[in-house]
Amino acid sequence: MMTDRSKQMLRVYDKAGAKLAEGAQGTKDVQIPESNLKPDTTYNDGDFQVTYVEGTNESDKANVPGFKTAPATIAVAGVTMSQKTASMTVGATKQVTGNVNPENATDKLVTYVSSDEAVAKVAADGTITAVAPGTADITATTHDGGFSDKTTVTVTA
Repeated sequence: MMTDRSKQMLRVYDKAGAKLAEGAQGTKDVQIPESNLKPDTTYNDGDFQVTYVEGTNESDKANVPGFKTAPATIAVAGVTMSQKTASMTVGATKQVTGNVNPENATDKLVTYVSSDEAVAKVAADGTITAVAPGTADITATTHDGGFSDKTTVTVTA
C-alpha cells in the first residue's frame, strides 16, 4: 500500500543534524541550499539526510546518496584581439585570436565575422583570407556575455 504524501513535506539535514531546508507540502522535492554546497565537491552517502514530516510527526532520517556538485562557473569579462590592425596582400592568410578574459573563464567560445567578405573572409578559427583590395573589420564575439573586439584588416593588391 502506498503512503499518502499529500499532507507531508520533505526536510533535509546536514551530517551534524542541522535542518537545512523543507520542501513544499504534497511534493517529493527539497533542495539543499547552495550556501551549504561547495562547487566541484564530492559528497558521500549520508552527508545529507532527509525525512518526511506531517504536522509534528517526522519519519526516520534516510541518507541522501552521494553526489558531486558542478564546477564553479567563471563568467567572461571581455575579449581582446591578438592584434588591432593587419596589413595583407590579396590571397594571403593570417590568423587572429580573440583572447577571452579572464583566462580561466568557463565558456571560452568565440565567433568571428567579417564586416566585408568581398575584402576579407574569416574562418571559425580566426584565419583571415585576403580576397580583394579594401578594408574590413574582423570582429570576435564571446558566447558568454556577447563581448566583442575587432581587428581592422587592410588588403592591398
